[in-house]
Amino acid sequence: MTFDPEQLGQSKADLAETLRTLRKRANRTQVWLAQRCNISQTKLSNLETSRITPNADGRGRTV
Repeated sequence: MTFDPEQLGQSKADLAETLRTLRKRANRTQVWLAQRCNISQTKLSNLETSRITPNADGRGRTV
């Protein structure tokens, strides 16, 4: 099951920007958040730049 932010009226870029903004507001690094989410820092970076979109199984989908 793939999450599609556009079905919720939000673009992939908006979702990525929100994730990045909230992480930075919490004064956390990508490494910290990636470890907490049990994903790689590279994957988190790709999510924050909207190169991939999240999906239910956590693997991410390339756009």
